[in-house]
Amino acid sequence: MFRLFVLLCSLVTGVIHAEVIVTDATVRLLPPGVPNTAAYFSIQNSSDTTQILIGASADFATKAEIHNHIMVNDMMRMEQQSEVVIKSGQTVQFAPGGLHIMLFGLKQPLSEGESVAISLQTKDGESIIISAKVAGPSVHKHH
Repeated sequence: MFRLFVLLCSLVTGVIHAEVIVTDATVRLLPPGVPNTAAYFSIQNSSDTTQILIGASADFATKAEIHNHIMVNDMMRMEQQSEVVIKSGQTVQFAPGGLHIMLFGLKQPLSEGESVAISLQTKDGESIIISAKVAGPSVHKHH
């Protein structure tokens, strides 16, 4: 009887275990009237296969794209990425100055502290739904 119980527990754990873990997801709060913003997060691939992100979408924006900041002729440029490869066991940071999700044409003003859903599409046709907190740019106080 006890052995059966342990087996059942391990089955349940296997189902709950997410292969791709997204943490610290935030959407930048910008002044009202600014139509575009960006989302940042950390994404960890704990599966044993490479995960490839190929796009994003969000209900609250007309369009969402994966962008990266790259240096071109000593100038920082933002460029759309057709895919982001996350190898098994790797964590990729989407952060200011690097990879991020650009959100174009906000359908309604965002308010600080609210949670919004963003869907990431993978190459194998899966969607990863992330819940992102709307937050203003960090304010550094000077003493």
